[in-house]
Amino acid sequence: MKYSIRKTFSFSQLVLHLIMIFLLFLMLYPLAMAFWNAFKSDLGYLYTRWYPTIPLRFRNFVVAFPRIWRYILNTLIVAVFGTAGMLFVSSLAAYTFARMKFFGREVIYMGIIALMKFVLIIPIITGGSVFGTFLLRAFFSSIPEDIFEAARIDGAREFRVYFSICIPLCMPILGTLTIMQINSIWNDYMWPMVTQQDHNNLTISAGLIVKFVREFSTNYPAQFAGYLLSSVPLILLFIFANKYYIEGLTSSAIKL
Repeated sequence: MKYSIRKTFSFSQLVLHLIMIFLLFLMLYPLAMAFWNAFKSDLGYLYTRWYPTIPLRFRNFVVAFPRIWRYILNTLIVAVFGTAGMLFVSSLAAYTFARMKFFGREVIYMGIIALMKFVLIIPIITGGSVFGTFLLRAFFSSIPEDIFEAARIDGAREFRVYFSICIPLCMPILGTLTIMQINSIWNDYMWPMVTQQDHNNLTISAGLIVKFVREFSTNYPAQFAGYLLSSVPLILLFIFANKYYIEGLTSSAIKL
């Protein structure tokens, strides 16, 4: 009987692992295919798109980079200033609702949370700050009141308390919000396409759709090279900030 149970358990584990490997393959294969196709020639892509080949054609990146670098720069500028503004507005609003007492505080806060339904049509700073206010308020509310009272007794004003106490304590969740906001800006194409008539001012996703893909409509390796180049900043961001992203998600789940 023991042998039968052990055999059944091993077989079920084997099936589970095979299913996981298959699902992992389905997820990673398209990414790998996009990577190796970026190094193929037009003719090589036509006949060998499903598997990697050599030699590698680096010229695709030389062709793609001059045509997308402006879109990447535009996106970096929007991401830096938009994210900084979102973090400042949301953290300041969250501190106000979490630590300051005034008439109608809860009513106003619930009104702001109701705006989450409309964040897709609200510009980056105001729209992102709605979710940021909701998330950061839980952090600020969880900080012991004694810390704030001690700071106020020492003569610190509210903005000093916010900047010197709350901000340093919530750096992990600020890192999470930063990554989420930059990722949203990087992948957004509809809003830039609606608001920007000059194609030189488009961000990377909109620029790839509006101009780059049309220019290289028959050159798929160059398209893949452009996709890889445009994803490099996001990949670097996740590599170097992944620790803070996970810490922020974990701590937010505990406090919420």
